[in-house]
Amino acid sequence: MSLSEPRQIKKPRLSLSCIVCRRRKVRCGREQPECANCVRMKENCVYRAMVRDESTGRVQPIPPQDRDPRDSTDAHPDLPWSHWRVGPNAPYPDIHSRPPSRPSPHRKEPYPAVPTVPSREEAIQLPRYRDASVPQIGGDSSTTREPSTMPSTNYFPSLNDPICRDYLSIRRGGRVRYIGRTFWGFVAGKESVSDDFFDENRDAYPDLPLPHISSMGMFNLLRSLPTKPASDAFLETFFLAVWPLVPLLHPPSLQADYDEFWDWCRNSESALPSAKLRDDPTLICLIFAILYCGASAAPAASWTHPNLQDLQKETTVSHLKSAYTTSLSLCQHLEHPTLNTLVASLLATPFLDRPFEPMCSLVHISTTLRIAQTMGLHREGTWSALSSTDKEIRRRVWWHIVWLDVQSTMSTGLTPCCGNEALEAVSMVDTHREESSDIPAGRSPSTDSVTNGPSVAILYAIGRFQTARLQARVVAHLQSAQGPTHDGFAELVTDAKELIRKIDSLIARVPTQGIPERGYIPSRLANASPSTHPSLYKDDTSQPTVFAAWTRIMLTLMKSETSILLQKPFLGPPDNTNAQSRKSWTSMAQLCVDYLRIYLQLYQAPAFSPYSWFCSSHYGPLQCVFITLVYLHSFQESGETLLARYCVDEVIQHCISQYQAPNSSSTRTSPGDTDSHSSKTRMPLAIRVLVGLHEHLDSSLGAEDQLPLPLAVAHR
Repeated sequence: MSLSEPRQIKKPRLSLSCIVCRRRKVRCGREQPECANCVRMKENCVYRAMVRDESTGRVQPIPPQDRDPRDSTDAHPDLPWSHWRVGPNAPYPDIHSRPPSRPSPHRKEPYPAVPTVPSREEAIQLPRYRDASVPQIGGDSSTTREPSTMPSTNYFPSLNDPICRDYLSIRRGGRVRYIGRTFWGFVAGKESVSDDFFDENRDAYPDLPLPHISSMGMFNLLRSLPTKPASDAFLETFFLAVWPLVPLLHPPSLQADYDEFWDWCRNSESALPSAKLRDDPTLICLIFAILYCGASAAPAASWTHPNLQDLQKETTVSHLKSAYTTSLSLCQHLEHPTLNTLVASLLATPFLDRPFEPMCSLVHISTTLRIAQTMGLHREGTWSALSSTDKEIRRRVWWHIVWLDVQSTMSTGLTPCCGNEALEAVSMVDTHREESSDIPAGRSPSTDSVTNGPSVAILYAIGRFQTARLQARVVAHLQSAQGPTHDGFAELVTDAKELIRKIDSLIARVPTQGIPERGYIPSRLANASPSTHPSLYKDDTSQPTVFAAWTRIMLTLMKSETSILLQKPFLGPPDNTNAQSRKSWTSMAQLCVDYLRIYLQLYQAPAFSPYSWFCSSHYGPLQCVFITLVYLHSFQESGETLLARYCVDEVIQHCISQYQAPNSSSTRTSPGDTDSHSSKTRMPLAIRVLVGLHEHLDSSLGAEDQLPLPLAVAHR
């Protein structure tokens, strides 16, 4: 055939083959002798008509319109397709075997006729099984078929069926375990068995100590307790400097437990602990954490108190820290957490960790969040068996963890661990709860730092938690996989405006003398101290106090942080030649400078020294310093540079002096960090970077351009 001639396509012809023999490379049929295998499988051999296109070599089944009408399944009701497919005597039950073929109508049929291949819809249709006791979805079927390994839609529940509820498992030792409906060991009506999957401590011997707690180790640990007068002084400092900022305890209950604990300590050789302490020994962990926090937060003047003047701060804090961490280990806090151990961990962590170490903070907060979830703090609907006081404390603990999660997110740029759903499952701290103060009132007038009036601490907690909830939503929206949307961001801006109105209403409820949030603090408040003016440190909304002034400043900073968080995503690269860039950066720099100007009062006023520990790891000031430094580098001729330079210089100087002070790190670092190591090795990396930018700013300006106010910055 020449290349110019068109290719002739031959008419397809039928080709017969047997499934079994084809696999063995042996032909069979009427013209050929039957092989032994075909004789053995004569009754079961099935055929299928195929068309081979000799021009392409492809084999295809005969189209339905060309098939022999004798191949209909109605002609052979004794051999249904399902019997060939899944029957007990099926010759080829393997789903990967070749489909059956049919004989040619032009040849004498040596074997019984067989059914045709079912349609695709018939082949993939799953069998249905009827059971009167199982709810069915879909139409009825009267045909009973053999069971299949594939699930049927008939086993899906009806939407009208009730759903099993999650619950809290309350066990001995103050342990509360959340059991979710998705847990593999959860079966309704068998809750006691589900509990045992998490807890090997059966309640067969309720009078014996819990096996997972080292009772002897806890008893020996009590030797590390300070004297009763020293412990009382640390507890007083805790109520003065720590609890108002982190109100995670119910003080009347704590005071009662504390007094009962010391009554037993005085007679421990002849008396048994109280029933409450025997049931939940983790109270010892909480007491050690409170004493450790009180000793760490105590101002230098507090150590001149008659009950503390014979103690060295560094040694005492180190011993209490060791006792606290050991107590958590003896109680196996991670495996068997209680509310006492969780609160103890939240209270003590700011004094244990070095600030501005984002990865360490990230790991700790994620672990703490998981522990809180195992205790059911994220599901308020399961709290029906708890008292109103326990419910309120659990709300405070949960929202404090959310706030920590937001701080960790700001330090790492990662998405929050708490999703939007977790922010709606727990109610906000009760806004009416502050009308009756939590603080115990039966203490001596000379040392009483609290009253029975409304609580400023709860007002501050509400503002902090509401701000954290909105900031978590903003960060989650900015970090979402779909990216921020205009509608979603507009909704967040509307919610931010509502938050600012709520904070303003909270500020209005805090009594004031002067305008602390604008920098006007009366000297009577600015120069007070707990030892000389204890009444000015009461948690009371009936009169101006030091804590009230501090609260108004902190609530005002929350409004600025929210505004910066919303505006920062739209801040482009600084460009001195672009008018829009100059306008955007000037607006952002103004927000940051106002923030720093207010923030400076928190450590410039001596009266606020008991609360300085709370701001030591706060990322808000560092963010504002960084943005302001970039602004000063890019827009040096701006008219706002003088005030900006002053604020940046003051914050940088404070950060450097904090880590160069002889005893500045004694409460936050290990003993190995307090030796002759240089301040550069002890200073966090974030602060070192900011100090380097600040030094570069000074070197980029001439001597005549620098501020007339000298800044004595020691070499790192």
